[in-house]
Amino acid sequence: MSTTRRQFLQSSGVAGAAAIAATTSTGYASGFRSANEQPGIAFVGTGIRFHTYHGKQALKYGPCIAVCDVDSLQAGRALQVGIDHHREQNRPLVIEAHEDYRRVLDNKDVDVVVIGTVDHWHSRIAIDAMRAGKDVYCEKPVTLTIREGQQILKVQQETGRVMQVGTQQRTEFSKRFATAAAMMRENRIGDVKEVNICLGGSRLCDPLPKADPPPSLNWDLWQGQCQPVDYRAEKVIRDQSGWGAGFPFGRAHRYYRWFYEYSGGKLTDWGAHHVDVAMWALDKLGADIGKITIDPVEVDHPVEFDEKGMPLSDDRFNCAVAFKVKCTFEDGVEMYVRDRADELGFDNGIMFTGKNRRRFLVNRGKIVGSPVEELESKPLEADSIGRLYVDDPTGQEGYGQDGFHMRNFMECTRTRKSPASDMQSHHRMLNVCHAINIAMRLNRRVVFDPATETFGADKLANSFIEREQRKGFEVDSQA
Repeated sequence: MSTTRRQFLQSSGVAGAAAIAATTSTGYASGFRSANEQPGIAFVGTGIRFHTYHGKQALKYGPCIAVCDVDSLQAGRALQVGIDHHREQNRPLVIEAHEDYRRVLDNKDVDVVVIGTVDHWHSRIAIDAMRAGKDVYCEKPVTLTIREGQQILKVQQETGRVMQVGTQQRTEFSKRFATAAAMMRENRIGDVKEVNICLGGSRLCDPLPKADPPPSLNWDLWQGQCQPVDYRAEKVIRDQSGWGAGFPFGRAHRYYRWFYEYSGGKLTDWGAHHVDVAMWALDKLGADIGKITIDPVEVDHPVEFDEKGMPLSDDRFNCAVAFKVKCTFEDGVEMYVRDRADELGFDNGIMFTGKNRRRFLVNRGKIVGSPVEELESKPLEADSIGRLYVDDPTGQEGYGQDGFHMRNFMECTRTRKSPASDMQSHHRMLNVCHAINIAMRLNRRVVFDPATETFGADKLANSFIEREQRKGFEVDSQA
């Protein structure tokens, strides 16, 4: 009988040393300090999000079994992080490194898969991981299309796996966003008139020249389900500091997000956070909220689009750089999704406004306005925040603090409860972000029906619900 890595740790002298180190070290979180409490963790996609969140948070709960990336340079950097962690915890310095994520899923010691790849790979890896018996933490946006969300939910229901979406605003940032949502559920601004959501605009670039992919990057595999095109990138690195710096403008790495081929621009970047909180606060994450009329009031794309909503240039970023889109719910509430709101005095965050003009603003740095000030004399009901979730996580250690979102996921892998950012609600919210992008690309009104997840008889809008995928890389929910 073969001996698994976990059995080796539990039965050998190394296991004893590891258990002592884990118990006495701050390296592992409470409740996960002995070897048999710790899940084996694999990371698929090891770019910036691995180094800023996934690696340092997930490795508080268990050993690194494997890392995987189609860029061998990024895989190597992540492998070193894993080795350093194992050295600190007196664990065997044996960690797998792969280019193909399927090799990760073959490893029976992997219990949890943390997905931080480019957006267009999320759905297939999540589906395959759940089928392989793994629980999944996946960065937002989980899907590239409405159809992919339907496929993931089907497989999750069939497999019973736990899946947490990386929308940390639901549980972190000092509870600012959860407080805002609870305030709205308690009617603290009266009847809602409108919500303004500011996301910032997508990036602009000059025409990108064709180039050879970096030697470390498997460009064909990186493209996955997308139709193959030439690699393009500048020779210079313009962003030398700040988030995601260190890469040239191009089709891969940091800047893939500004191509509709691979992502959805700011709507599936910041929108996956702020639209999520807004719809959560409005209690509009069900299928019975009625149709949503989506009007692109102002849209500025950096390239021209044809009548079918397809970009006519392939040598530069093509996602909307400035926009104001009005979403009208059947109950009359208006939700404006925009790049900035100078007349309201903010460019990132969510402003809730009542019919009586009472309003407040929340973003990652603050929650302000007279309704917020009134919390001092009239606090929220004791269980108001807990009721926002399918399974209340507010009693778990560290709720509201940095890193709690990963803790919530790890706890749910043990309890089998629903995580704070469940896939069902993420799918319903992200469908609205996808629908907004479709309206902007067509530059006209569309009407989205959350109950049917279609645009009614609008054939052109419905053509975006799913898209043709490259043979051999299809997202498949069929067992």
